[in-house]
Parts: sequence; structure tokens; C-alpha cells
Amino acid sequence: MRAKRCLLAGVVAILAVNLGFLYALDCGSPRLRDPEYGKRLDRYAARTRENPARPVVVAVGSSRTAMGVRGGVLSESDPLVMNFAMAGSGPVMELMVVRRMLHDGAKPAVVLLEFWPPFLREDGVYHESVRVDATRLRPIDRGVVREFYSDPVRTEAAMRDLRLNPWHSHRHALWNQIAPSWLPNHRRTEAMFEKIDAHGWLPGRVDATPAERAAGLKNTANYYVPLFANYAVSPDADRALRQAVAECRAAGIAVGLFYLPESAAFRAMMTPAAVRESQAYLAKVRAELGVPLIDARGWVPDADLPDGFHLTQSGAEAFTKKLAPVLTATFPELRRGTP
Repeated sequence: MRAKRCLLAGVVAILAVNLGFLYALDCGSPRLRDPEYGKRLDRYAARTRENPARPVVVAVGSSRTAMGVRGGVLSESDPLVMNFAMAGSGPVMELMVVRRMLHDGAKPAVVLLEFWPPFLREDGVYHESVRVDATRLRPIDRGVVREFYSDPVRTEAAMRDLRLNPWHSHRHALWNQIAPSWLPNHRRTEAMFEKIDAHGWLPGRVDATPAERAAGLKNTANYYVPLFANYAVSPDADRALRQAVAECRAAGIAVGLFYLPESAAFRAMMTPAAVRESQAYLAKVRAELGVPLIDARGWVPDADLPDGFHLTQSGAEAFTKKLAPVLTATFPELRRGTP
């Protein structure tokens, strides 16, 4: 009898611990599930508390945004620019971030959505859902899964299964934050969030030699040349971009698109057909939605883009300093004293 009681007590304790952790995952800090997003949310909360009078701009996008938008180099007379990037983001993941932000209480004056033609292709292996581990998904993400994922039934089933044993399911996310060196290399993700600074910026490379730039461009070509070969803007990407704009505006947030720097070598990888389609799509979206575009493709030297599209640390500083006055000129909401 005593053994049965001990066994029952053990089972109850395990269930209680798992239920408690599941509650923490659903209602506690987003960092438990997704440290890349959660750490940036914490940074946003801290900086906006410290700067209550500064109008806030949030940049949402891919690793290009993560390494490119460096709000910490701006002065207090500039808008407070916060980085909310998630690596791999195209319009679907950008919509996910917008919904998370609004759910988590973030309401900036302006949201900038990264526009980048490669991530408007959503077929097969290029679909954004391939790039998001189901362990990172929160209940608030179910709408995006159902509306835009290539296999929403399978993803929702995975989300349900992960809830059955949350400690085990999310152990890698926790260890990546506590002791990443204990994990095998293929399980380590701390590089995407460990060095995020006070404004959400993720430092990229300091610099690169000509040989390193050549190697970086070769790796870039291996992925992006095939992507551009049969290029088409996906209906999913179009719907998600339009939805993100609509939901920002419904929340009283001004929204615009921004096109980060690219090197000439990267632009040369795009086929003429891909250039025509992506530019025609951009013109159509801008006309139909009335969104401004900040086109920064040529704002920095190619040497600051070692792989063709990720900025070095000094390149990010130069880009962001150029961005600040353009933001103020583009969005009246950012001019202090403007009603």
C-alpha cells in the first residue's frame, strides 16, 4: 500500500509540474517558448518605460532586419527604433509577429514591414512554415497556422502533442538559454538571440576580407539562384502582407514597407523575370494599400554586405543613422508635438 501511495504521489507531482510549466508557457514570458521573440519583447518593454516621450518605431522582418536595424546608435531626439525581427521572416511570419506584439501589449506609433522579393515565394521548401519549429508556436499563433501554413492540420496536431509533456518538448529552448554548450551543435539556436542588444539588434559580422566576401556570395548563390529560377509571388505572401497592414491600421498604428540594402552582386542573381514580377507586385501593393516605401537598397557600400544582403556592424550603424530622418519625414506621427 505504501508503495502504491508513493507511486501515486509521484505521478501527481509529475502531472502538477507539467501543468504548472504548461501554464507558464501559455501565460508567462514568451521567452520560454521563443527566446528570439521574447527577448526582443522584454527589450521593447524596458526601452519604452525609459523613454515615455519618444515616439516608437518597430521594425519587423528577417535576419536582414535583425542585423540591420540598430536603434541604439540613434540620439534621444530621434524616434525610438526597436527591432522585432525573427530570422527567416517573410510576410507570414511578419504577420505572426504583429499579432504577437499586439497581444502582448506593444503598440508603437509606426510598424515597418521588411519587403524582400525572395521571401515572397512560398511554394514547397520555400514556404515560411518550414522555417518555424512548432515548439516556438504559442496559442496566439493558431490563427496564422490555420490561415497560412502549408499543412495546418499537421502543425496543429504537433502543437497539441507538444503540450502532453511540455518539459520534455521544450527542453531544447530552455537549455539554449541556460547552458547551450551542453547541446549538440544541430540543436543550438542561441546565436539567433544571445547577443541581442538593448534595442533588439543582433550584431552581425564586424567585417570580411575579399576572400570571405567571395565565399559568402557563393553560399548565397547556392540557395537564391535556384529560388529565382522559377520565381513567383505567392498568394499566401500577398494575403499575409495585406493582413499585417490591415491589423496594424486597425490598432491605430501607421505602417510602411522598407527594403534593406543589397549588394550589386546579389541583385545580379535575380532573373529579369523575377525583377519584373517583384517590382510590379510592389507597385501594385503600394498603390492599393497606400503604404509608403523606404527603399534603402543602395544606402551602404557593397563591402558592408559580405554575403550580399546581411549588414556588418558598421554597415548597420550607417544604415540606421540614414533611416532615422527618413522615418521622421515619412511618418507625421513621429514628429514630436504633432497631434
